[in-house]
Amino acid sequence: MAHSQHSIRYGNRSIVLKWPSSVDVTLVGRRPSVAADEDAALLYTMGSPLGAGMNSFETFIMDARRPLVVVNDATRSTPTARILPKLLPALSRNPDWRVMVATGLHRAPSEGELQVIFGESLPDIRDRILIHDGRDSSANRTLESLAGAISLNRDVLASDLLIPITSVEPHFFAGFTGGRKSIIPGLAGKETVERSHAGAVSEEACALKTDGNPVREFIDLGSQVINSERVFSIQVVLDAADQIVAAYAGHVDLCFPRACHAALKYYEAPVDQLFDIVVAAVHPPLDLNLYQMQKGWELCRPAVREGGVMIVTSPCNEGVGSPFYQRLSEEFPNQADWLGLADRPYTMGLHKLVRTARMTQRCRLMAVTNMSPYDVQRFGYEPHGHVNAAIAAAIDYVGTPARALIVNDAALTTVTIRNDKHS
Repeated sequence: MAHSQHSIRYGNRSIVLKWPSSVDVTLVGRRPSVAADEDAALLYTMGSPLGAGMNSFETFIMDARRPLVVVNDATRSTPTARILPKLLPALSRNPDWRVMVATGLHRAPSEGELQVIFGESLPDIRDRILIHDGRDSSANRTLESLAGAISLNRDVLASDLLIPITSVEPHFFAGFTGGRKSIIPGLAGKETVERSHAGAVSEEACALKTDGNPVREFIDLGSQVINSERVFSIQVVLDAADQIVAAYAGHVDLCFPRACHAALKYYEAPVDQLFDIVVAAVHPPLDLNLYQMQKGWELCRPAVREGGVMIVTSPCNEGVGSPFYQRLSEEFPNQADWLGLADRPYTMGLHKLVRTARMTQRCRLMAVTNMSPYDVQRFGYEPHGHVNAAIAAAIDYVGTPARALIVNDAALTTVTIRNDKHS
């Protein structure tokens, strides 16, 4: 007989989870705010930006010849559609301003995704939109940086003012999103994106960690080819309802640590113990594909005990979602070899296999998706057709009594163990 029932989001619907009375269930997720005043937060920070010599946004762009706004693609919930209108009155005085979607090596956004990104502004600015393509070598230029040779989008290098709009939340190997990550990998060429991900095979590359994180170090060094004095950064923090609860504008390196600190209040979920079973429910937009789904269990990984079970739920209606991830599973079909790939020269996506292998050494890794079981299994997951079937299998495996943790919005909610240190 069921002792407790809890719902999780799965795509656009809710699924009720059923637990026997012998399982003690805990729920965590992103935190809501009391009352967020987005307009006040944005207008204040753009009028009083961080950084010596930083003027208000309106003054800062007054003499710009080719200002370029940089926005995130649809894999992030950054509220670009609510922020950009605040900039348009000042931008509209410059006939040559443009806006670029920073895709890194992600696919170009669809028409529907452009509508989500830009909202009601889309019809008026459509002719100004540029889509970065990291695979198009003709669109990118190579130059020397403190991290060695890197390639960046030519339009970025030709602009005299960059205005990146980004949200800051935990990232499973870069520590946090935001900051200079809009530039690298967001606006970088294929080889540079690949190098920016190479450090992800290191166990020092993890959520909430910035100091000593090899991924973040490469991003910060390589992106310094862009003079920070010509960057007006806008970085926001969102609550559980994706409302802006903190906003920082001005110098990118002053905004970023403040945004990271603010993000902990809304994204970090401290717990006092390890759990036998963890259910990681990935919410949109990060539930699009298997490549993005990994973020769900990565951010919950600290909560599952050795020999426990991690269940990640994500529709993955776009399938695998990455050609190079697909190729790697075909090139290295023997999952017993994946741990050793950390010692090989890095190729894009290799960190996914290495980190999955580490996880499956720690616990059983189950996945509930809309994909075929065969496809899911090839990427290191134990496929299940329904989350309650996975829960039943997990309970059979760990036995009872048991402790279970449900993590809502698991690709963003970051579970930590109290008294653990993080940078």
